[in-house]
Amino acid sequence: METTDPVEALASKDIAERAAGCRDLSLMGQVEHLELLCGLVGRDRSPGVRLSAAAAAGDILSRCRVGDARKTLTDEQRDVYIAMFSKIDPSLNAGVFPILACLDRPKSFQMIKGGLRDPRRDVRLGAAVGLMRLCISASVAGDSEFEEAVVALLADTRHQPDAISQIARVCAAAGFSGATEFIRHIQLSGTHAEMVMEALGVLDGGKHPLRGVWYSDGRDAGETSPESPQGPALVVFSDAGTYLNQGKRWEKVTKWEISRRMFVRRVGEAEPGPTFQAGGRTFYAGPGDIIDALVGTDAQQLGKSTKASTAVIEALSTLLDETSASQRSLALLAIHGGMGDVAKAALEAAIAGTKTPPDCWLLLGDLLWESGDKKEAKLQYAAYAKKGKKKDNPDGMDRAKERE
Repeated sequence: METTDPVEALASKDIAERAAGCRDLSLMGQVEHLELLCGLVGRDRSPGVRLSAAAAAGDILSRCRVGDARKTLTDEQRDVYIAMFSKIDPSLNAGVFPILACLDRPKSFQMIKGGLRDPRRDVRLGAAVGLMRLCISASVAGDSEFEEAVVALLADTRHQPDAISQIARVCAAAGFSGATEFIRHIQLSGTHAEMVMEALGVLDGGKHPLRGVWYSDGRDAGETSPESPQGPALVVFSDAGTYLNQGKRWEKVTKWEISRRMFVRRVGEAEPGPTFQAGGRTFYAGPGDIIDALVGTDAQQLGKSTKASTAVIEALSTLLDETSASQRSLALLAIHGGMGDVAKAALEAAIAGTKTPPDCWLLLGDLLWESGDKKEAKLQYAAYAKKGKKKDNPDGMDRAKERE
């Protein structure tokens, strides 16, 4: 939190403090803050604060689109907020379009469509951002009628070239494969043509079979939230099959339907990348940063080895790269899956590499200690005591110093 009370900060005469209050509400705000933010979105004298307030309102609503969180607002309440925010002139603040998108109602799409045809370029760009926010949520995954309506925008001759290229970009990012043939026949020039070609490449790339490891942080695509509503999950596509872990154990899945392939930016990341949605979750390529939360960071007791966990760890041994971070991830998953030898080898590889996470020495020390090799374990504990920081793991540091 940047402020002690973000609501009070919004009433400050200081522009920086009002903006800080908006940023705090972006992360922690609730629907009861929307009316207050609406006033800033449309009337604050600072353009920066207006945009920050719009971002905060959109982020609050991004937490209310899927799962049980959808019930936070009824459809009638959503319509009331649409009426309230639609009074804001988009030429004053084009950030209103992502807000309308996250309200996720039929009128949201209608207003965004109108924005895409606006004669003002900045309004059209804001509408394109709103269209992206509307289309990537799992709330519309599998909605063929909605997909067809978005794809149909490509055939609307009232659109300017910049709007057409942005619509193509959204269709590709959202995995609307029905847009492929439309996009192939779009004839634009310059940067607009480049965007269209990139969109076509994204859609073509989505036809390749899924392979490797993918992670879900438990949030909807485009959702800004300090919490993980669904909790983390990991899925591995290998020659042996598809395996899913949602925090308890690995299971082989045979009837797991992929809703759509996508190419979107995870909140907090700089660039978009391959993505897919399945089971109401959004998955991104790679092991990500969710391993610790998924399986824990305790090597004092091995998990239970199962047929599924063995198949997964064997696959991951070949799928993950040799960086120290990846080998640490493999070790944690192997510990959770009851494969101590694999974990030990992975930690040794991580330690031999560069930019080794300090707790690799602690994890290896714990593994060796539990296996009875206390002499070697003490060496690892001593290394951790020098390289680690107590604030990162107080219990681990105390244990290492006691045993070294």
